[in-house]
Amino acid sequence: MKANTALCFALLGGALVLRQSSKLANQLWVPVLSSALLLIAVATLSQFVFNIDLGIDELPFKDDMSSVSTDAPGRMSAATALALSLLALSILQDQVWSDKLRRYMLFAVQVLGLSVFLSYPFSLAFGSSLFLFTGMAFNTSILMIFASLALLIDMPDRGWMDLLIARTPLGASTRALLVTVLLVPFLLGWLIYYGEDMGMYSSSLGRSTYTVTVMLLLGAIVVLNAERLHDAGQTQRTLERNLDALSRQMNSLIENSPSAISIKDVRGRYKMVNSQFAYLAQMDRDEIIGKPAEAIFRQPLLQAVIETDRKVFGSGEAASREIAAIVDGVERIYLNVKFPLFDEKDQILGLGGIWTDITEQKQLQDTLRTKNTDLERSNQELEQFAYVASHDLQEPLRMVSSYMQLLESRYKDKLDDDAKEFIDFAVDGAARMQRLIQDLLAFSRVGTRGRAPEVVSAEAALTEALHNLGVRIQENGARIEHEELPTVFVDRNQLTQVFQNLVGNAIKFRAEREPVITVQARPHGEFYEFRVQDNGIGFDPKHADRIFIIFQRLNSRETYEGTGIGLAICKKIIERHGGRIWVESAVGEGTTFYFTLPRQPQAAEAAEATSLEMDSQIDGKQAVESVEERAKRLI
Repeated sequence: MKANTALCFALLGGALVLRQSSKLANQLWVPVLSSALLLIAVATLSQFVFNIDLGIDELPFKDDMSSVSTDAPGRMSAATALALSLLALSILQDQVWSDKLRRYMLFAVQVLGLSVFLSYPFSLAFGSSLFLFTGMAFNTSILMIFASLALLIDMPDRGWMDLLIARTPLGASTRALLVTVLLVPFLLGWLIYYGEDMGMYSSSLGRSTYTVTVMLLLGAIVVLNAERLHDAGQTQRTLERNLDALSRQMNSLIENSPSAISIKDVRGRYKMVNSQFAYLAQMDRDEIIGKPAEAIFRQPLLQAVIETDRKVFGSGEAASREIAAIVDGVERIYLNVKFPLFDEKDQILGLGGIWTDITEQKQLQDTLRTKNTDLERSNQELEQFAYVASHDLQEPLRMVSSYMQLLESRYKDKLDDDAKEFIDFAVDGAARMQRLIQDLLAFSRVGTRGRAPEVVSAEAALTEALHNLGVRIQENGARIEHEELPTVFVDRNQLTQVFQNLVGNAIKFRAEREPVITVQARPHGEFYEFRVQDNGIGFDPKHADRIFIIFQRLNSRETYEGTGIGLAICKKIIERHGGRIWVESAVGEGTTFYFTLPRQPQAAEAAEATSLEMDSQIDGKQAVESVEERAKRLI
């Protein structure tokens, strides 16, 4: 290879490498190197055309390659200069000339390089060939082939190169055919001509053998390639049928969608719309296709559509907004979602849009908002009622009880037994009424006066509850058994109240045998499941839900004291913390209460949000309907 040829390839290699860099400074060097390459190649080519010597052939090195005889020492061949000129122009004009013209230029370079490469062995065998005629060096031809391939692969529109490098049956068949057509005649011809040169057979026999063999091989190649093309065609037809079926299914899905669907091009003109979009626009589908939004919608709907389109085109991301539209004279609310459509190079080629009618959902939201407001007001009235009941009603009750007791003490000598019994009934009723009011106040304060949840030892809460129940446990000879209890995320006071109510109930509803109460806890997902089991009198399982309702009792007041609000308070406390409570029982076999509590703050926060919603929808309604009515009836 001549020295200036090597210099040109160094310039070419530098330009090809820097073309792949993302840095602007590197990109600026590409035209500089390519221009230098073009200048050397064109200057050398002009020396051949005009038969002149510009004195550049032995710059920067003097040629002393005596093995290659040339009229101008150090000068690259005309074929090499022409090929390098075409490569330089392909780089410099990549944004000016069409890809098709540049492909033809690079194809010419490949043909020239391949012809030299393939003729090289024949020059060794016979001393003359196209290799020596062109004057291009063997390694120069190889570099020409690789350089032209690199530029072809880097082009946006590669043309036939796409087929050659495609990972498809057709691409594989094309590569196999190309390699076979180039290499088989080359190898076969070289072997036959070399045998002829060695005197192994005559020239006429060698040439006829070569001709017949090449014809048979090429015929076999054509048949094999035809078979491959047939298989590829079958595969392509199958894919086309599948694609057509998928396209029909997609079109059916879009057409039958309850949402209005559209696709625009980058100029904002509608390319596809379904029947729902035509209904939204109040126009025929044919009238919409090819038109922009300005020709379809009116203000203020048009402004909302344009703003959403600009946002998506500007950001390259999906956007959504609620838009009001008049359809058939009625205002409808749509959730409009716009999203960009990209090509294989991540360039936006269009815009997709989906319009979903959410009018009914919005109306339902408004209705729910109104009902929630009414429910909040009702809960506030209920809390105010509980306040009044706890303060204003207790004073008259104390007065009734006090005067009854005063009446009994002053006139006990003048009252008969019936009168004394009536006074006892009145005092007892006032006391029970006071307990009802106090329990009602305690129930109402579960959600309003509770403390924020914190990390609490359930073991410590149970110990405190058992301490509060110490006298009752001792009087009834009850035995409390419990495992080591875990740490939970709750209001400590309210957890203590739950344990106190459940254990107290187990003692109250004891059987004739010694009361045995067991408290256990087991992990259950993000919660701990607690179990409080006793061996008391039990109850019929059909009443399992009823016992958690406020003021509901399964036993007579004469047999068991209490107002029937303890379990309702337990239920409200557990649900406030996002857990749930339930019971299993059988008559004469004891009762087991289960409840769950969050084991970590994250679970508690999510569960508490659900609990508050359930509170407002269920417990609030139950409180308004049952507490107020029952309290009024009892008062």
